[in-house]
Amino acid sequence: MNLFKLHCIIDCSGSMTEYGKSMLLVNLLRYIRQFTQEQSNNVHYFSWQEDITEINWAAEVDVELPIAKGGSDLTALCNWGEANPEVKLLVLTDGYFRLNTEQRHQLSQLNNLYLIGVGGDADVAQLNTLSNHSFCAEQVDHVLHTIYRPKAVAVGPMSRVNLTVCVAEKESDDEW
Repeated sequence: MNLFKLHCIIDCSGSMTEYGKSMLLVNLLRYIRQFTQEQSNNVHYFSWQEDITEINWAAEVDVELPIAKGGSDLTALCNWGEANPEVKLLVLTDGYFRLNTEQRHQLSQLNNLYLIGVGGDADVAQLNTLSNHSFCAEQVDHVLHTIYRPKAVAVGPMSRVNLTVCVAEKESDDEW
């Protein structure tokens, strides 16, 4: 059982309506819902524009995207990340936003930030500067397995064990 929370934050800026990103986003969210239902019930979905607000989808209802328009407020994302350090943040975005130096620094300091570049025109170069956990949409399966994979703890042996090697004597060959 995973003991952490996952917040899936969906960029709802106007650029997310271009070039088929909305359909890709719906399919990514369907996959994330299906995957996380098998792993944990501690997943929350949020839309991100001027503010970050929770989306409540019933389990039997298909994914419905909020209306995308305008831009997404980076200060809201920075504040959300700092206010929720115990939460894994999975941000679905095309990366088309303007960052000031302080926002870039704040986001790059978050170890719990996973960025998914949505769309063929996603600004992956910018996303890579913000997080070591930055991926393209087709890698969402890898990202989810990375998030939900239990971390292995390397523990050395408590004591040294001497192994003795036993050499078996050659038995008579009975043609087998």
